Amino acid sequence: MARPKKEIEELRIHQINIRLTDIEREYANKQAKLAGLTIANWLRRAAFSKRPLVLSKVTPMHRAYYKQLVGISNNINQIAKNLNQGKYTKILSSISETNALLRQIAQLLTDDRKTN
Repeated sequence: MARPKKEIEELRIHQINIRLTDIEREYANKQAKLAGLTIANWLRRAAFSKRPLVLSKVTPMHRAYYKQLVGISNNINQIAKNLNQGKYTKILSSISETNALLRQIAQLLTDDRKTN
C-alpha cells in the first residue's frame, strides 16, 4: 500500500541553496544533532518557528533517571508533610531518646578516657 499523496500546498518543491563557512556548517550540524533533526529541518525550524531551536534529545536513560527523581521528590514531600502534621511523633520521640542515650554513652567514654 502506497503512502497517501500530499496536497500541493504541503509539497516542498522550491529549493534554496546557501553558502556557509566551515564554522557555520559545523554549528548548524551540531545544533541539528542536539535537536535530533536534519540540518535542513533545523534550518527550516530556525527560519520559521518561534520555538527554541536547541532541543536536546532525551534518551531513555535520562527519562528513567527523571522518573526516579520525581518519585524520590514525591516521597520526600510526603514524609515532610506527615512530619509537619505530627504523624510520626512516636518515631521522632524514639529518635530523640536514642540520640540522648548516644550522648550519654559518648560522655561516659570521654570521662573514662580522662580518668585513664
